[in-house]
Amino acid sequence: MEKKAFRQRTIDEFLDDLGSRTPAPGGGAAAGLLGAQACALAEMVCHLTASNKAYAEFHDKANEYAGLFNMARSIFLDLMDEDAQNFLELMDTLRAIHSLPLEERQLKQVEAFKKAIEAPQQMAQTMSDLLPSFTNLLLKGNKNALSDSIIAAQSAIACIHASIINVKINLKYIDDEFYEHEMKDTITTWENAVSAIDAVLTYQVDL
Repeated sequence: MEKKAFRQRTIDEFLDDLGSRTPAPGGGAAAGLLGAQACALAEMVCHLTASNKAYAEFHDKANEYAGLFNMARSIFLDLMDEDAQNFLELMDTLRAIHSLPLEERQLKQVEAFKKAIEAPQQMAQTMSDLLPSFTNLLLKGNKNALSDSIIAAQSAIACIHASIINVKINLKYIDDEFYEHEMKDTITTWENAVSAIDAVLTYQVDL
């Protein structure tokens, strides 16, 4: 029997699966859920901003951001399933290649680990692209929901940090110098994006 997509499970069902002995869902799905929650919470703040006449100058942006966060939330939920599936396929590949010649085994191993990186890479990139919207919401969104804006931003940061960890753990098994160099440069870009919103949270946002 095919398992339900994560988005179709109850919270308890997902957490039971996450807490079980099965290797997936694991950290990748947890990172995706962090991303989805960050977007949903930010979306709420957008609606509370767009419905408040005190923020009339920000209404158009708030509505625009609400649409972006809604779409991104769906992307993160899909990436949760993709990550779990890719991890299970990685495990199957590693078990299946033992009898292959060394060169072929190494090639298939590299391909499998690159595949395992795809979902966390997309999570980190998607959330990094959204950080300016989270930042603008922190500074210009409804102040009555400031704590929600902060928690949304912190959840977004946690999603990126978790995704970076998931990329790095798989990158260790990839013997491809160009790919490694490119990925490390990309990770630095994500980390810089996090540092920028961290600075806003530290120096410009006060409850």
